[in-house]
Parts: sequence; structure tokens; C-alpha cells
Amino acid sequence: MKTTPTYSIIVPVYNGSAFLPKLVERINSSFASWQHNLMEIILVDDYSQDDSWTEIKKLKSQHPSLVHGIRLSRNFGQHNATCAGMLKASGDLIITIDDDLEVLPEDALKLIQEYEQKELDVVYGKFKKANRSLVKKFFKFFYEIISKIVGGNNKVNGSSFRLMNRSLAKKIAENATNFVFIDEAVFWHTNKIGFVTVEHQKSLRKKSHYGILDLFRLGGDVVMYSSLLPIKVVKALGFFISLFMFILGTFFIIKQLFFGVSIKGFTALIVTISFSTGIILLVLGIIGEYLGKIFRNTNNSPVYSIDEEI
Repeated sequence: MKTTPTYSIIVPVYNGSAFLPKLVERINSSFASWQHNLMEIILVDDYSQDDSWTEIKKLKSQHPSLVHGIRLSRNFGQHNATCAGMLKASGDLIITIDDDLEVLPEDALKLIQEYEQKELDVVYGKFKKANRSLVKKFFKFFYEIISKIVGGNNKVNGSSFRLMNRSLAKKIAENATNFVFIDEAVFWHTNKIGFVTVEHQKSLRKKSHYGILDLFRLGGDVVMYSSLLPIKVVKALGFFISLFMFILGTFFIIKQLFFGVSIKGFTALIVTISFSTGIILLVLGIIGEYLGKIFRNTNNSPVYSIDEEI
């Protein structure tokens, strides 16, 4: 008879002090009712600016064998904080969930059942109808476009509510660079990915952490770190512009040599030079962006840094 696995619930926390007691209570009661052996709840405080760490300490004192708290030394981002929890997790299965109760902790059972029935590596909770703010809807739409660009038809259209086996979680966390996007990393390691429909609740957080500029910055980072698309676009653009300039130059030379037509058009020449210069600067900017990210990775910039652990 198959041994019931143990679970690690990882919660990246940022300014979530108001939600944590209710979240921990819901997770604890849910797993107790299923008679599963919940190994731990790992609360990773991503350098919150409220009393989240104080609240985590209180929860640790109330549930010493259940709650494990990690405080990062600065804000590293949700995915980096999740990786910190993955490396500390001791459960056979890892479940990640946000701190604002957008997802019902009770729906974790759906992930577990799908995982056990179909022998998958990863199961995502997918929302049939999301009760999101306009900013979050835009973020989801923006993420799907980026995922399509990076992953094509095989993209991972996931969410932060996911279950994965311990082996995969450790691989992702151990191989993470200073920028990590877990859902893209999942696709690099496995095709055994499943989805189940879960309920979506309105976030208890009044304001999203992501602004419009943050969304574009994140999307740019995902493309840069996960794809060579910008370089390929620049390469194609450079080729066609070079071909056009070669044909245009050949045309004017032939006119001058064989037809004796004087070459006029100082304005056209200036416009052409300016356009070409702009393209060159664009190409250099994109190449510079790639080099900067390569430098950050080879410079051993930390994925995260733990300030305190309880």
C-alpha cells in the first residue's frame, strides 16, 4: 500500500500580516480534515514593510512543530522567495500558495488528487473565473503573451498555486539564477504538467504589489532570461536593413556610372544615416542588456539571502 506522502506548504509573504493567522488556520484545518500528514508551513517573509515577521514569530510560538519562518535580508521578489522555501522544504510534495487567500487552501486536495491519479510532476490550480482587479487582469493577459513568445504552443500557463514533487522543486531552486521565473523553469525540466480548476476569491490585499511599469519590467526580464527572441529579431532586422541599403547603394552607383545621372537628395541621405544610426544604437542596447544579465549571473549575485530563520 502506498505510503501517504508528507507536504510542505510554501507561502511567500510580503506585507501580509493581516492575512497570515487566517491562512495558517485554514491550511492546518484543511489538512487535518483529510487526515494527511502535513509536514510544515514555510512562511518566507520577503522583507515586508509591515509587521509580517512579528506575526510569523507569533504563529511559530503557537504552532512550533508546524510553522517554519524565514526572513530575507531584502526584497528579492516572489519567485526568489519561493525558491528559498523550496530549498528548506522537507516534504515529499511541495505546494505553493499566495498569502492573500485568493485561493482556497482547501482546494489543495484537488491538486493532490490530480497528482496521484495521473503520476504528474507538477499540477497547477487554474481559475475558471478570476475575481481580479483591472491591474491583475492586465498582468495575467501580459503574462500569457510573454509565455506564448517564450514557450510557443508548449507554454506553461500556470499560477502561483501549484504542487510539485520534491525532486523537481529542488532542481529548480538549486539551479536558479538571480532572476528566476518558476513557471518557465518548470517547462525546462518536465512535460508532465497537469491542471485542475479551482475557485478564485477576491484578494484580501487592497492594492496589488505590481504596477504597470513593474509588469513590463518583469515581462522584459522573462523574455531576456528565457528566450533569444530579441537577439533573433535584431538579427533579422539588421539583415533586411543591410540588404535594403546594399540594393539602394547599388542602384545609385549604377545610375551614376551608366546613365550619368547626378545624385541628389541630401535630405534623403541624412534621413537614411539617422535611421541606420538609430537601428545600430537599438541593437547595441539589446546586446548590452543581455551582457548585463550575463554579468549578473556570472558575478554570483545571490538568488536570495536569509537574514533570520525560526
